[in-house]
Amino acid sequence: MKDANYPALFEKAAQEFNVPPDVLKGVSFAETRWIQLEWPPGETGSPENGMPHAYGIMSLWDNDYFGHTLIEAAKLIGRDPQDLKTDVYQNMRGGAALLRKLYDETPKPADAPGDDLESWRNAIAKYTGIPQPELSEQHALRVYEYMNQGYHQYGMEWPAHPVNLGPMREYVARIQAAARARLDAKMGAQKQAGVITPLTKTDISPANLQGVSSTNSASPDALAARYVPTSAAQIQQRWLLSGLMLLLLAVAAIYRRYKGSKAQN
Repeated sequence: MKDANYPALFEKAAQEFNVPPDVLKGVSFAETRWIQLEWPPGETGSPENGMPHAYGIMSLWDNDYFGHTLIEAAKLIGRDPQDLKTDVYQNMRGGAALLRKLYDETPKPADAPGDDLESWRNAIAKYTGIPQPELSEQHALRVYEYMNQGYHQYGMEWPAHPVNLGPMREYVARIQAAARARLDAKMGAQKQAGVITPLTKTDISPANLQGVSSTNSASPDALAARYVPTSAAQIQQRWLLSGLMLLLLAVAAIYRRYKGSKAQN
């Protein structure tokens, strides 16, 4: 990565589209650890689990669940989407152009109304394509936590840029608690009615199934020590394992509630 000189490329792309360089670097770090995700021609998802592929160092999508940010980003910079799949710098440019567009179109956080780094939080959350706000906002928080500490391992050179994490953490905790409360209310109503229905995609999330969680105490070094991807395949594997864990948690939660309901009856 030192040979690739990614920091200089991030700076160049960020300057072109008037995006804070640390925002661009942070989004990429949280998504791919600065790895250009590339896949065999014509392969749009994992052959093993069907998980759609993200493309490039900025993790751009082209599917109906997370969205078609690859296509949108390519249009914004006047390039063919294939260029963004294969060219690191064009992928950075596309990600920067998309972040700029989202920032201009999305209301700023109530706790960061100015033009500081923190004001980009809503745009970053929207960039992820994750439909559940308790997850997209948590992901945006993670970007800022990385930004707050920087990173200097595995060829990644990213100086820390202190940000105000307090309001972000409070907001994420609040919406995650609300999401968990909605799930509890739904399951409680089903229990009283004696009916158990499958959980929806919105229900099946770490915030809902495990309660309010945070990576506040985990530094980028600690997280990278647990998972330092060296290939696109490893990143895809992380998605698979996360999906399987969520599925198992969902099944376990339904079974526990069903057994409890049967016991009371």
